[in-house]
Amino acid sequence: MDLVDIRTALIISLSITVVVLAWKRFRDHVRAKDLPAPLHAELITVEVAYHPARLRILIKLPGRQLVRTALLDGDHRTLHDWPASELHPGEHEVEHLLPDLQDGGYFLEMRTDTQRTVRLFRLRQA
Repeated sequence: MDLVDIRTALIISLSITVVVLAWKRFRDHVRAKDLPAPLHAELITVEVAYHPARLRILIKLPGRQLVRTALLDGDHRTLHDWPASELHPGEHEVEHLLPDLQDGGYFLEMRTDTQRTVRLFRLRQA
């Protein structure tokens, strides 16, 4: 084997190594950036209904989950906890009576075993 053959073999193996490394880096980048996130519970809407004051919540679940909801004040302190509900997959409309509150902005917190979602709503009773 002469030097020309060794040089050719090294150039070919280096080229193949560069292509393999570039492909792995591209694949990892696509997996990290472009694959969809795993499905979680989705808090679709929060509406305030009046007489009596209550919250209407629309939740979409990918699987059977225990859902906990709480009412938070403007500083995210818990004002009221509602009983937890175990819900099956699909969309669910849940209604919770609101305690006696002043007009203003409050937060609804929805928790499952894997996530926490907080949504702002305004209460205006006048």
